[in-house]
Amino acid sequence: MNKYSSKAVKTAATVGMSLAMVLSAVAPVMAAGEPAGVCAEATKDSKECGRDLYVRIKDAMGENVFADIMMDGGTTITIDSNAKDNDNDLKDQDIIRTIVAYNTALSEYRKATASSTEYTEIGKWLTAVEKINEMFNDFTSVDANANNLDAEIAKLKGTVKDIADNTAGDWSNADGDLVEGKLSEAKAALKDMNTFEGKYFNNMSEAMQDRFAEVKSSLEILLTGHLETSDETIAKFVEAFDKVLQNDIDGKDTTLNAAEYAITGLGTKDGDNYKVTKVNLASKTALKQRINKIKNATDYDDVKDADAVVALIDAYQELIDNLGDLSTILTSDAYTAYTKTKTDDAKKTVRSVLMTASPKKYDAITSASDAKDEMDKFINSIDSEQWAILQDLKSDVLDLAFDFATKKIGNYYSDKGSFVDGVSSTQIATIKANVPGALLKVVDTETGEFGYDYLEAHMTKVADALNAVTKDIEKLTPANIKASDKATLEAAEDAYYDLTDNGEYAGNLTKAEVKVVRSAGTKITNLREAFDNLGTTAVAGWYDMGNGNWGYNNEDGTPAAYKWVASGSDWYMIKDGKMLRNTWLATDGGRWYYLDNAGKMVTNQSVDGCWINSYGVYMSPSYNG
Repeated sequence: MNKYSSKAVKTAATVGMSLAMVLSAVAPVMAAGEPAGVCAEATKDSKECGRDLYVRIKDAMGENVFADIMMDGGTTITIDSNAKDNDNDLKDQDIIRTIVAYNTALSEYRKATASSTEYTEIGKWLTAVEKINEMFNDFTSVDANANNLDAEIAKLKGTVKDIADNTAGDWSNADGDLVEGKLSEAKAALKDMNTFEGKYFNNMSEAMQDRFAEVKSSLEILLTGHLETSDETIAKFVEAFDKVLQNDIDGKDTTLNAAEYAITGLGTKDGDNYKVTKVNLASKTALKQRINKIKNATDYDDVKDADAVVALIDAYQELIDNLGDLSTILTSDAYTAYTKTKTDDAKKTVRSVLMTASPKKYDAITSASDAKDEMDKFINSIDSEQWAILQDLKSDVLDLAFDFATKKIGNYYSDKGSFVDGVSSTQIATIKANVPGALLKVVDTETGEFGYDYLEAHMTKVADALNAVTKDIEKLTPANIKASDKATLEAAEDAYYDLTDNGEYAGNLTKAEVKVVRSAGTKITNLREAFDNLGTTAVAGWYDMGNGNWGYNNEDGTPAAYKWVASGSDWYMIKDGKMLRNTWLATDGGRWYYLDNAGKMVTNQSVDGCWINSYGVYMSPSYNG
């Protein structure tokens, strides 16, 4: 039962009135106010009024109308819908309403002069009616500020009544199974119950919650096996709507068969099929109508959580979002920067640099070779600052306005690039006039690469070359360079060549980057000298590394990794093939040694306030040797 009390099952099995009866009969009467003409206003709360009411109610309902039926540990009512008092026309709901309205008078009579039998009976009446009344008092406080509250309550009562009636009647057969052809109707009813549950459940009394839960549970049981959506249902739903989506994007009308029409509700009758007119991709309203069609489809509630269905809606939403972006593409910061920001290239704008180098417009370029020739005119002159501005133009303007599409035919690609629907003719004309046409054309039919892709690949190589001469060798020094650094050093040398003088990337640097590369050249030269010295000492023993540094190789010519080496009476520490100098050396057990500027282990003297003994050891407090 989920969040509902398990006593709902027992309650439903024992309560004489169905929830539908309670909602449709008792509650509206009780909401109408007290019955007139029972007791005079002056005596309505008196024991005399209570005595008269007791007699009239007993005559109207007869014996055993209030049965001892358990509900929440108390008593509820079994009502004969035809019982009435011929003189006062006290029907069952009038009896209940009368007890509620005159409960003070009945209580007064009960306390004053009632017999023990009358005392017990009136007590049962008051307890039972109090519980019935409790079920509906909550509705008078639900969403008190809402418009048409009465209508909302009436709708809730009506919905629950329909469900209770149909669960036992039209929707279920004699075997208690769902009637064929009633699935959609029953699902819709359960959907209504879920809606009202979310809105009203916390405002219902406990008894009302139990009754509501029982009706809902019976409907869920009836729909067992029908609530989980099959993969086939999802697939058919997606296939039908995706067929329309793809044609909408391609600017084509769609023909649906009868089954697809039943799913989508789209199209007008055209022979045996249905014709769906292509959507206007420049109209937000038309695109939103497509989304609404998906959400209003018969099976939508069953399939709405499927990824493919979410993707359908997202596709149309993206078209809507793009329309909003398209309206401002030529006033965006990216386009403004492209046309107005001056860089250090003779203080020219990016547009000026590119259009001067490659003046051919989009419509004038008719082949891939022509487009590549145009690209080569400026590919070696655009610097990284200008490239950053052009990248923003691509992402914020060109990607929205232009479809960089190709079609593979055999081993080659055909240029299918075009401006997208929704871009105005004025915007297209402006872009064609201010952006080199080669950027929007295929330059390589074997790869399908557009001019922009060709430029991007080139500028990526420029960035990699800059990293090779700066970031990649940042931690290398002539003192620590090793044989394993060979590839890094050679990459830096190649990159330095490409970035200087007549190198491939020389024209792609800003003035600041030129200075950085020039400085890197000195470092690369020093690293090469140190590395070459490593290469000529592939013999065992000591070798001079220059600048007071010495290296030491093992007997096989490889650099010693970590070892003490004696020379005469002195000791030296070798680490990674190089003698350590001017440094403390810690070893296991808390022993410390100091190596002086010549690399020799110090003995019998103080260094940094620490006394070093004749064995070269500074005795730290943690030393246990």
